[in-house]
Amino acid sequence: MSKIADRLTKLGQTERTGFGFGVPSSSRKIPVILVVVTIDKPTDIEGLPADAFILSAGPKGAPQTKTLKDADLWGVAVAGGTDSNITTAVGSGADFLVIETESTPGSALRDDDTGKGLVVDLNISKKRAKAIDNGPFDFLILDGTSINLPLNVGGVLELQEQLANYSRHIFLRLTQLPSNQDLELLRDIGISALLYDFKAAEKIEFTALKESIDQLEPKKDKSSTPAVLPSGELSLHETEFDGYDEEEDLE
Repeated sequence: MSKIADRLTKLGQTERTGFGFGVPSSSRKIPVILVVVTIDKPTDIEGLPADAFILSAGPKGAPQTKTLKDADLWGVAVAGGTDSNITTAVGSGADFLVIETESTPGSALRDDDTGKGLVVDLNISKKRAKAIDNGPFDFLILDGTSINLPLNVGGVLELQEQLANYSRHIFLRLTQLPSNQDLELLRDIGISALLYDFKAAEKIEFTALKESIDQLEPKKDKSSTPAVLPSGELSLHETEFDGYDEEEDLE
């Protein structure tokens, strides 16, 4: 399992490390929604609070081969280039690839420990959506920049219409910062990460966004268990019913 896939499966959970005798243990809570930021160069991450970073594609869509030494989780975007470009980018330590176009070399889909994400066009056929959902992707990126915040009913339904096509984790690209109420709605409909360009908001605003997300609890599952009569009432009902059966037998 890739590192990004492992992180996504643990959203909202507390991750513990350091098991064993004499090994110091530590724990951290994985946010319910990740904050992911696209950057142009490694120094852009300085002082920028985020859960993951994506190094934007270089000339002609080739992935950059620079290393983000101070990032816990990071990937590179690719929209072109060659097989060797992708191999070099993966060798630089990237945890995942973000495939931005379908003209990307097929080697980006190779079966290895590198995570994979795909930028999805909103106007695609049902057959292509099914093919994407059956593909080797850990997450998909949807464009939510046209949706107005705060969310209204129409905006929520628009997002749910897109999410209904996929069973993968969804990264939603935004340019606005959601309110606390918006974050709850995005959590409830199944958004796994919010994706921003590092120029889209001030760093202090990203800090506030992270703090708001850290306060979110996982979505609560609604119980579908039917109501049960109290045991005393149930016993009385069964007694009356049993008596009726005995009278019928005597006749």
